[in-house]
Formats: sequence, structure tokens, C-alpha cells
Amino acid sequence: MTRLRTSAAVFGSVIVLATVMPARAQIAQLTECERNTIHVFRTASRGVVHIEARATVQSRFENQVMETSTGTGFVLDKEGRILTAFHIIEDKNQIDVILNSGRRLSARLVGTAPRLDIALLEVEAPAEELLPLPLGDFHKLEVGQKVIAIGNPIGLHNTLTVGVISALKRSAGDLPLELQEALIQTDAAINPGSSGGPLLNSAGKVIGISRTFVEEVQGVGFAVPIHFARRVIPDLIEMGHPYRPKLGFSGSEITPAIARLFGLPLEQGVLVEEVLPGSPAAYAGLKAGERIVVINENPYVLGGDIITAVNDEKVTAPSQIAHILLQSHPGQVLRLTVYRQGKEVEISIALRTMQMQF
Repeated sequence: MTRLRTSAAVFGSVIVLATVMPARAQIAQLTECERNTIHVFRTASRGVVHIEARATVQSRFENQVMETSTGTGFVLDKEGRILTAFHIIEDKNQIDVILNSGRRLSARLVGTAPRLDIALLEVEAPAEELLPLPLGDFHKLEVGQKVIAIGNPIGLHNTLTVGVISALKRSAGDLPLELQEALIQTDAAINPGSSGGPLLNSAGKVIGISRTFVEEVQGVGFAVPIHFARRVIPDLIEMGHPYRPKLGFSGSEITPAIARLFGLPLEQGVLVEEVLPGSPAAYAGLKAGERIVVINENPYVLGGDIITAVNDEKVTAPSQIAHILLQSHPGQVLRLTVYRQGKEVEISIALRTMQMQF
């Protein structure tokens, strides 16, 4: 009897080992990169949410749904704040968030930054169902590094795509100044429904907010850099919108070709074409041009100041000035280095409190 029990025990151990060893062997066969992808997905997917937004018109007898959009978002903190893309909830008056647990919750709109395509929502949920995703550092990104996108394309919850950073500081389509020459480009598939979801690095930190800017293009995805969100989140919580001062001037980028065509003294910079009366720029003494030349139906106003730097940071395009303004605060002084009549002049513009542009 003892021999039989011993044999049975040994036989049972063999069965267990035979069952466990293939699983271990399968894990061992995974590459380090695959193991990293699996780990990041298993962890981060718990903080990714599905968003459904609707525009409804309430009549006396029923609610009529006018338009519905779906997208992705991710948990920002244990207070239930959710970060997503603005275009998903634009013009919608009913927003639902579906957590990873499957719980459907009605969301409150905390604030929006339409020019950055960012929206902040809030839900009431148990803390144990909320997994905030850590935010990474955009400034440490390199072309070629691995990125991981999690989203809900065409309503398929928690879909994983993997790729690399294809380029940095990209533009795509007709963008506001703030997003020009600022986007992360990736070959990780980002399809409709994935907008608003996190673009993650190998450490599982959010480096961008996924966005489908060019619908008809395949194999090219974009994301809004996460440092834009870092900058505006406190404003969205406090005011519902970001602080963005109106300086009161407009201008155009100078390229070497433009400089040669018009005989400009510099090949790079921002040519000041208009300064609004009574604006901070006007009070500071910024000068606009007066001579208008039209090329291919595009008017150029010549003779004005050429801005070459802001706060000692070299600028060559209006979008760079917009990026600097994103980091600004009321009461701050901007120092503009301008080229005027053969010499450099420094102009200081004090940013007014609550001068907003939406």
C-alpha cells in the first residue's frame, strides 16, 4: 500500500511538472521586449477607459439622440479625473465613462483646452477601481524608441498596438498654432476610437495623448505631447480653461526664400505684420509693417519688426511663440528680441491677468 501511495505521489508530481514546464518554457521563449510590452499593457490597461459622448435634445415626450462619438481616455488621479481628447466630447451634453472594471459612470466636464485638443473629465468611483497612469517627460524622447498605444478603435475595448516614435515636433493637417511643429509621430496604429488614449513609453509612463489627425492616411499616428497637458491641467481644474494671453500682434514666418524674394535683412524670424491698437504689444512699442505685397493671393506686410528670440530662446516661427506662451503666467514679462532698422532692440511685454483667448 505504501509503495502504491508513493508511486501515485510521484506520478502526480510528474503530471504537475509536465503541466508547469511548458508554460515556463513558453515564457522563457519570449524576448525581453515582448515581456516588457506584456507587463506595460497588463498594468496600464487598468487605467484606460472607454468614453461615449452624445448630443441629446430633450423634448416633452422623449430624449432624441442627435450625434454620438466614442473614444478613449485614461485615469489621472484617485479623485476620478480623466484625461481625453476634446474633439470626442465637443458639442456633447452627455458623457459616459466605462472603467476597466466595466462600470459605466456619468462624467462631469471639468475643463477644456480646445486648441490643444485636451479635455478633463471627472467621475465618482471607488478609489480601488481607479488606477492613475504616471505621466512621463516629453523632452527625453528619442526617435526610434518603442511606444505602446492602448485604445478602443471602433469600440473594441483595450486594444494594444506597438510601434516606435517615427518623428518629433510634427505638424499634421490644419492645426492651431500651439500644435504646429509639436506632435509626436508614430507608426503604432491609432484609429478612430483610440483618440484620447495614452501613448506610453517602455516604463509605462504616458508621453502623449493619441489623436487621429489625418483620417485617410494609414500607418501614421500622432499624439499631443504630455507636457502640454501637464501645463494646462491646473488651469482646467481651477478655471475650466487654460490661461492664454493675447499679446495683440500677428506675424508670419521668414524663410530664406521669402527673405530673398523681398530683400529682408534676416533669413529667419517672425515678421510682425499687425499690431492691434491698445494691446500689450502696442503699449510695449512693437512695430508692424506698412507696405503690403501680394504673392499668389497671399498678402505680406513688410517693413515691421522681426522677432528673433523670446526670453533669450530663438524663434523662427509663430508656433514657437505660441509654445512659449503655454508656459506663461499672469504678471510674467516676456522679453522679445527684435531686429529693427539694422540693429537689435529688446521689447518687454507684461502679460495681463485674465486676458484669455479660447
